[in-house]
Formats: sequence, C-alpha cells, structure tokens
Amino acid sequence: MPLLGFALSCCILPFGLGFSALLVLALEWLAPDVIPFELGTFWTFDQPIWTAFTASVALIWPVLAAGLLLTLIRAPRQRFAQRQIAWYGVEGAQVMRLGPARMLFQSALEEIAFRWLLFYAAIAGATFADFVLLGFADLHPVRWLFTEVLVPVADFATFGMLHEQLTLGAWAVAAAVLTSNGRFRNGHLYQGLIGWIWSWYMGMFLFLVMFEHGLLAAIAVHVAYNFVMLGLHVAITGVAPRVVVMENAAGPRPFQE
Repeated sequence: MPLLGFALSCCILPFGLGFSALLVLALEWLAPDVIPFELGTFWTFDQPIWTAFTASVALIWPVLAAGLLLTLIRAPRQRFAQRQIAWYGVEGAQVMRLGPARMLFQSALEEIAFRWLLFYAAIAGATFADFVLLGFADLHPVRWLFTEVLVPVADFATFGMLHEQLTLGAWAVAAAVLTSNGRFRNGHLYQGLIGWIWSWYMGMFLFLVMFEHGLLAAIAVHVAYNFVMLGLHVAITGVAPRVVVMENAAGPRPFQE
C-alpha cells in the first residue's frame, strides 16, 4: 500500500511548492472549474479565531494527545543524545535547532503548503492523471484506485471522521487530500516509523480542521501543538530539539547513539 501510494503521489503531484502555486494561480485564471474551490475559500471563517481554535482542538484532541504521549515516551530516551548534539555538534553533519521561531515558521508554512497550495494542485493533478492514464478511453483506473481502494482504507483508518470529505464530494478532492497528506507524512520520515505513521494521522485531522473551521484554525492548532511539544522536550531533555542532517543523506534524520 505505501508503494502504491508513493507511485500515485508521483503521478498526481510530481512538482513542488513553487510550481504548485503557479499552477493554482494559472488555473484560477484560465480554467477555474478544474479546482472546485476559490483561492480564499479556506481563509475565511464565520466565527472568532479563538472559538474556531478551541473547537478544532476539541474535534481532534485524540490525535494531539497521542502525539504528545509519543514525545513523553521518546524524549527521556533521547536526553543524552540531544544534549551531546546541542553541546558538541556532530562531525560531518548539519544540526538544525528547532526553536520557537523555526517551529512557528515551519508550522505555518506546512499548513499553507500541504493544506492549501499542494492540495489545490493535487486536485488538478488527479484530474489530469486520470484522463491521461486511460481516462480518455472511459476506463479511469486512477479514479477506481482511489474510490474503491485508497479512500475506503483512509476512511476506515480515520474512524469515519472524514467520511463526508472523502466520500461525498468530488473524487479528485479526496485523492488530493490523500496525495498532499502523503507528502506531509513523508516529510516527517526522520521521526522514525511511529512518527511517520502518526504524521499521517496528524495531517488528515488537520485537513478535517481546515474543512470545518478554516485554514487559519489549522495553522493555529499546528503551531500550538508544536509549541507544547517543544516545551515538553525542553522540560525533559534540558535543550531544544535538534535534527541532524547527515552528509549525502536524502533528508534529516534523528541522531542515533
């Protein structure tokens, strides 16, 4: 299943954030019917931001609690390694310090990227991929894979909480949710297998927050969660979390003793 998802993600969303932004803007101007949302659809809300934030936390508190529990379990085991990295660095590697400013910027950027621009671009990508891969012959294998396999699995895995968003709208929207969230999950691969799985759940439920309360609420929840996680990590280890990027590595990974 992960390999299938990876292959479909490469097919539907083979480009990065910059090109996605250009594509979304171009489609908004030239073919606005391709993406069934306006640019500002998820940026507006009809309630105070604090009300939207508290309602969002109440909506997805189990996944937030699970993530914080993982931090409480892992941080004590990482105390010595994290202190060694903070004090002495790692030879032949770049060390990224995850302080408040980086957490704030990264959390907001991830929501804008994965819950908005890449999500919008993936809707267009799914539609195009379905047409090119035999959709023009009225066979639609891409649509079938999502509607009959991937979406039901995701609906079951998220306990039906995103049932409306995944099954009652356009299939390309559901495909875009899964594709963009797959990118979000893979960006957290450095957290290990458990963190990789949890990131998928976190991303899916942040999509739920966005659909229910808007993108600003999703940003607020993501920022608040990361700040609480940062505070727990500092309280347990005595230092801000560090991520080590080894030379010739594809991406960051946690330091291993």
